[in-house]
Amino acid sequence: MRRFLLSLSALLILVAPALSEAASAPRTFAELAHQATVILSSGTTVLVLSGMVVYFWGIAYNMNRFGEGEYEVFKQYFFWGIIIIFLMVSIWGVLGILKNTFFSSNRVTGGGGTGQNCTSFGNCQSN
Repeated sequence: MRRFLLSLSALLILVAPALSEAASAPRTFAELAHQATVILSSGTTVLVLSGMVVYFWGIAYNMNRFGEGEYEVFKQYFFWGIIIIFLMVSIWGVLGILKNTFFSSNRVTGGGGTGQNCTSFGNCQSN
């Protein structure tokens, strides 16, 4: 029962952003991609926090047994934990790059190389 409640709460945390934006269904591909990015970002946040909690719990648990001669096992656990946390955090960067590459309208350049700074849709100023 406890595992079921934990799974249900994790699912609700992952689905909550989608439910909050469900009232405004996406009408364009950019809106759909934005919603997908919000959901992925929220899921990534939950996974990173869960991973860090498990990692630090493992460190605290293994510190009590540190003197039992299993130094190499603990060393590998610490090393791979840091690598995995780094990879989980780097997903945020990849999502940000994809979002800014495909769906950002902050900088619009014309064919002649002149640029415009756009703060919102239709609100652009020439350089």
